[in-house]
Amino acid sequence: MSPRIGTALFAFFLATSLAAQTSTPAYIVTRLGVDTVGIERYTRSKDSVEGDLVLRYPRVRTFHYVAELGARGEIRSLTTVVTRPGTDASAPPLLRAVSTFSDSVAVIQAERNGKADTAASGRKIYHGMVAPTLFTEPPMYGIYEQILASARLGRDSVAYALVGPGNGPVPSIIIRRRGADSVAFTSTFFPGWTEVAKVDSRGRLTGIDATATTVKTIAERVPSLDYAGVVSRWAAYESSRGGAIGQMSPPDTVRANVGGANISVAYSRPLKRGRVIFGNVVPWNQVWRTGANAATIFTTDKDLVFGTTVVPAGKYTLWTLPTPTGAKLIINSETGQWGTDYHQDKDFARVDLKMTKLQQPQEQFVIGVVPQDSGGVLRMAWDDREFSLPFTVR
Repeated sequence: MSPRIGTALFAFFLATSLAAQTSTPAYIVTRLGVDTVGIERYTRSKDSVEGDLVLRYPRVRTFHYVAELGARGEIRSLTTVVTRPGTDASAPPLLRAVSTFSDSVAVIQAERNGKADTAASGRKIYHGMVAPTLFTEPPMYGIYEQILASARLGRDSVAYALVGPGNGPVPSIIIRRRGADSVAFTSTFFPGWTEVAKVDSRGRLTGIDATATTVKTIAERVPSLDYAGVVSRWAAYESSRGGAIGQMSPPDTVRANVGGANISVAYSRPLKRGRVIFGNVVPWNQVWRTGANAATIFTTDKDLVFGTTVVPAGKYTLWTLPTPTGAKLIINSETGQWGTDYHQDKDFARVDLKMTKLQQPQEQFVIGVVPQDSGGVLRMAWDDREFSLPFTVR
C-alpha cells in the first residue's frame, strides 16, 4: 500500500470516530435469507445513543436502550428495557438492566418482571474499552456504530470487552479495518465469528454481513421504516398463532425402533429461507453440526453396524463433512456441547454417506431413521440433496 493511500485510509477511519452524530433516526433491517428477523431504529448525539430493537424469534420482544456517553464517545452506562408488544403498560417489563462502567469495573443491576435478578446482577472486571451487550441476535447495531465511532481506528485493531448481565465470562469483540469502507467485528467467544460491516464516509453503518457466523444474517441500513407498523403486525401474527412463533431453527427428536434397537436423534431444524444451502450456508469441506444450535445427539441402546464400522450402544454427536460430490458422517464421542464446539480428537468414526439429488427442494432440514431389510437407514435431507446411510443391528 502506498503511503498516500494509507494516509487516506487513516484519515477516513479517524473521521469515522467524529462523524454520524445526528438526531436523524437510523433504520436497520436484519434478514435471515428472505425472512426479516429484526428491525432497529436509533439516534446518536454527542451525549447519548438511544434506540429500539425488535426481535421476532423466539417471540416478539422490544428492546428500548439508552447509552450515556463520555467525552471521547465511550459508553459510560447503558439502560435497557425489554417488553412484549401488547402487554399492559403498567406491568413491569420482562427485563430492566442498568449497566454502569468505570475504568475497569462494570456494575450491573437487573430486574425481571419487577423483581431483582441476582443471577444477572453484580460486578464484572474488564480491561480496556467496553461494549455493553445483552447478547441478542441480531445485536443492537446502534451500539456497534458508537463503539466504531469511539475506536479512532487507524491502521491497528481495537478490542472492546463485551459486558452484559449474567455470570458468564467477559469475551472481547475486536474491530479490524478491512478496507476504505469496511471493518470486521471478530468475537473471541466463538472462534471464527466475524461480522463484516460496511461504513459510509460519515462513519455510519450501511450493512452488516454475518453469514460467516452461526446466525447467518444480513443487515442493511434503509432510508425509512414503519417501525410501529412492523411491531404491530408481528405481534398480531404471533397472537393469531396462539403464542410464540418459536425458534428460528426449532428443536426436534426423531425416535425409532429398528431391529429391536431403540434409536433417537435430537437435533435442530434450520430452514432454507430462499438461500442456497450446500456450498454456501453449509460450506464445502468444512465440518457441519448436522442441523443448528446445539450439537446433534445420536443415541442407541444396541450396537449398530454402519458398513464395516461397529458403533457400540451409547450416546454420540453427529457431524457432517459435505463436498460437492458427497459427504461423510462423523460419529463423535463427545456430547453435550454447542454445535460450534467440534473436536476432531473425539471422533469415533467417519463413514461415507450416499448422496442423492432431490427434484423438489426440501425447505426444512429433516433427519429420519427408517427400517429397511434386517436393519435400517439413517436419512438426512435439506435443500436439493439427501444423504443416507444403511445400518444393521448386532
